[in-house]
Amino acid sequence: MFTHVRRALLFVALLLATVTATGGHAQAATDGYLWWPADGTVTGACGEARSTPTPHTHAGTDIAKSPAAPVYAAQDGTVRWNAAGSDPSGYGNYLDIIHTGGWSTRYAHLAESPSKPLVAEGTQVVRGQLIGHTAVNGDSTGLHVHFEIRKNNVVQCPANAGKGTTIAARTRTTTSIGAPSGPETVSNGGGVHITGSNSYTDVSSSGQVYAWNGGYYGGSPTGYTGRFVDAKATANGGGYWLLTSAGQVYAYGNAAYKGGSPTGYDRAIVAMSPTRDGQGYVMVSKTGQVYAYGNAAYKGGSPTGVTGEISDVGYRTDGGDGYVLISTAGSHYAYNSPFLGNPTGTAAIF
Repeated sequence: MFTHVRRALLFVALLLATVTATGGHAQAATDGYLWWPADGTVTGACGEARSTPTPHTHAGTDIAKSPAAPVYAAQDGTVRWNAAGSDPSGYGNYLDIIHTGGWSTRYAHLAESPSKPLVAEGTQVVRGQLIGHTAVNGDSTGLHVHFEIRKNNVVQCPANAGKGTTIAARTRTTTSIGAPSGPETVSNGGGVHITGSNSYTDVSSSGQVYAWNGGYYGGSPTGYTGRFVDAKATANGGGYWLLTSAGQVYAYGNAAYKGGSPTGYDRAIVAMSPTRDGQGYVMVSKTGQVYAYGNAAYKGGSPTGVTGEISDVGYRTDGGDGYVLISTAGSHYAYNSPFLGNPTGTAAIF
């Protein structure tokens, strides 16, 4: 009996070790998003010009951390190994994971190799699975993983990953290898927005604008997708932005158009907030994906463990860069902005 107990304990220990190594995150993906493969700081951005060893454009994102860091699969797929020195591009020990639809991801400068792999050639892996560790080989001069995304062998650079960005392993990138399902039908319209001491503007779900004691600058655009879900007035009330659930932005009056219609979101875009000078704005989806335009700075998004759905975003009003998200349950998610607490004692939604 003692032997059986000892074997059972050994099995549990091995199981716990496996769960610890993968963080409990390794499971078949339920959406098309790629995850970041490692913790660290971006020391080399995708698309930047490089002069050594020869002039070229950097094809991936370098994520550096010391000591050596675990490297995880960004999405489900099949492993294809490459030996150090087998490619003239300086990748060192690297493997590719082949995904569906012509997509692949590359993980370079690994401690493992084809002869001593953690996951062997042809292995089917799932998103978040441990596949290796960072090392120094190839053209690398320090510990980092070179993470590369390709579709039909054409490099795809993820958004919001400039030099100095802090990356958390197994969090979602902005890249989806599956076709977005499109905006949801949302029940609310654009709402009411105060434009002065004795004026406000109403926006319907079709983008109709009603100005009460304020300036009418336009509305009822055509060709939009989804419904209009939010609007914001400029600081002096001389214009406004309208936002659809597909992230399309329509600027009227003295409101500056800085971009819109993001790709890769998985739930409806629901709210926007401008910077203090009106030369930029952020928008947010129901799952907290944040998209920054103009002089608005991206400081993070896509929080995990959200209670309810994200319903609004507010950009800092003191001229600093940062914002706060709130969910329908009243939970706040602060990015480079003070967190002051979550309300309690209500069953209502925010």
